[in-house]
Amino acid sequence: MDPGSREADAEVWADASGAHVAKPGSWRTPGVPQGRTYDPGRDVEHPGSEVYFPPVPNGLDYLLSVVEHLEAGTERVSARALKYAVLHLAAGTEVLLKARLQLEHWSLVFSDPAKAKRAELESGSLLSCGPDETIQRLRDIAEVQITEKDRKALSRLAKDRNALQHYGLFGQSANARAVESRAAEVLDFLIRFVDEDLLPALPLEEAEAAQSDLERIRSGLAEIEGFVKQRMQRLRAELHALRDRTLQCPDCRQWALVVEPTQAQGAARASRCRFCGMSRDAEDIALIYGVEILGRDPGMPDLLTGLTATEHCPHCEVESLVEGARFAADPDTPMAFCFQCARLQPALAVCMGCGHSFRPADGAASCENCTTSTSPHQAP
Repeated sequence: MDPGSREADAEVWADASGAHVAKPGSWRTPGVPQGRTYDPGRDVEHPGSEVYFPPVPNGLDYLLSVVEHLEAGTERVSARALKYAVLHLAAGTEVLLKARLQLEHWSLVFSDPAKAKRAELESGSLLSCGPDETIQRLRDIAEVQITEKDRKALSRLAKDRNALQHYGLFGQSANARAVESRAAEVLDFLIRFVDEDLLPALPLEEAEAAQSDLERIRSGLAEIEGFVKQRMQRLRAELHALRDRTLQCPDCRQWALVVEPTQAQGAARASRCRFCGMSRDAEDIALIYGVEILGRDPGMPDLLTGLTATEHCPHCEVESLVEGARFAADPDTPMAFCFQCARLQPALAVCMGCGHSFRPADGAASCENCTTSTSPHQAP
């Protein structure tokens, strides 16, 4: 088999520029030079690239590997994929938690901060604090909210990792569904931690540099069966209370995209997916929703309805009105919704009389002109 045929068989995505990138979970052939495509935007994937993994990119690279291993494409992942997902998730968790601790002060990642030496940190020869100590310091010093439930999930993952590394995982504790569930629980916590506690504490340049990896991680989250079940179960109560402003997310396809109720004066209203963490302003999310969820062309009007992905809102004067948006409270009823001013009205319908589009009121099947023209003439 020549490299070209292997490349043809590989699963690839096209990014915004049209370049092919490797899809997480695509086939790799051990012992054979890689013929698959790779993401040219990630230096660490280039053949012959230098080993350079600062803390945050290192932790995110582990998470990307977790997504690659858990993203099955079938009902269940293999035991081997689950094994490496657990190992890499545990490693990524440790790296990212300590990265946040280091942002508070570099000495806090040492087992004994009083004996911390900068040279040992830079050379990697330090004796670092353990998982429990890391969590306690994040709580007490950095004031990061880590619940007791999250702490127990992290502890269980650490035990699975230790078993796999030192003597193996077998017997009752090796139940595949249980291991997958425990991994999904930690992945759920870790995505929240990165979004809420790590990225906001990073310098702007580093936070922006992390976005490309995070986008690839999030794009694979919905493929992970255990992650979906775990995260959606946790979000169920929260989303139920917000179902009248919750739509299907165009990134992960979960019904978890929530339109924020308020925005700063003169600012764009934001919408954020509670499942995958995607957040965009009104015009961006309206366009993406119209293209990805409704399948419309951003510039070419639909031949039947005359609609494009977004329309000009007559109320707020922003190109953020979407005809046909559906909400979790009543997913069978399409509505016209502006992602900026949050005005909601019945979606356009086709008049049964003249065939033109109109906005129905009280379930009317015909536009006002047709209704008026067919009404009996009243005597003067």
